[in-house]
Amino acid sequence: MRVLKIIGYIVLALLALLCAAYLGVYLWSLAMPAIPPMTLASTPNPAQDYADAMKRFEALVAEERARGDIDEKCLPYVLTHGQRTERAMILFHGLTACPFQYHELAQLFYAEGYNVFVPRLPRHGYIDRTSNALAELTAEELAAMMDVTADLAVGLGEEVTMAGLSLGGNVAAQGGQLRSDLRLAAPMSPALGFRFVPNFLTPALTRLILGLSPDIYIWWDPINQANFQAESGYPGFSLRALGEIYRLGLAVQALADSQPPASQAQLVIDNWGDPAVNLGAIEALATAWQRNGGEVATYRFPPLPWLPHDFISTDAVGAKTDQTYPKLIELLTTYP
Repeated sequence: MRVLKIIGYIVLALLALLCAAYLGVYLWSLAMPAIPPMTLASTPNPAQDYADAMKRFEALVAEERARGDIDEKCLPYVLTHGQRTERAMILFHGLTACPFQYHELAQLFYAEGYNVFVPRLPRHGYIDRTSNALAELTAEELAAMMDVTADLAVGLGEEVTMAGLSLGGNVAAQGGQLRSDLRLAAPMSPALGFRFVPNFLTPALTRLILGLSPDIYIWWDPINQANFQAESGYPGFSLRALGEIYRLGLAVQALADSQPPASQAQLVIDNWGDPAVNLGAIEALATAWQRNGGEVATYRFPPLPWLPHDFISTDAVGAKTDQTYPKLIELLTTYP
């Protein structure tokens, strides 16, 4: 009995500390500027046909190459069957990653008959991996990518699926909210908040992060830091960039609460063991879509085998793509 009492006291102490931390976040956030307002809207300009889509893609790649600062493996790419297919797929990468993240999964969708478009999100994929280019990232830049990619993909397939992981999941969720010409919007573990912060505190956390000065750079691997090796992507990220990603997520959630999703169907995928994103916020998005008339399905990868936040990259620590890829192919090709 005494042991149980001690354990109980320890649990109560930890809960008290956690509540104090949450209260501290909220009170500290009040000293920061308000989150800049953000209005999400869509102004479609869809490609007229396959030739138009490829013309737009070639212009995009030429512009990217002309910059001179983009890693060749991080350039946007398409996998096409030489003509407009029944279905096309957009795949948005995650924070600090780049289009190379999908180098194997994109091929699998291509083998299923899809034309596949993998764009590069703003300020990602630079040759200088440690430049902290993400410090200047804005939610508006990310939001602007949605229409551009959807417009191009309409020329690649009669039915378009827009999917994305984490940061890319926020953009895919935005597409689901705004684009009626999407067959399916599939946000995967969208970055709508931090796993260990309650959803109702995400606005306070976002306000705090955006108000911090100076910005904080966070290494993915605190021990190896800049020597962290990945097939593509940066070894760390700007905390302010994370705040902008949350800001986009808050705008998408606000829209989802007030109006129905525009895409024909929505598929929300996440991962029980994810240490990074707020599963409650993801559930709230799916619930809002359902409440407002969306055709919504959800799937959560189970706790075992444990999966990392990044269940797409082949070199992610703990990656089990031999298990995640078949499930993703099944989900994204058969629903609705």
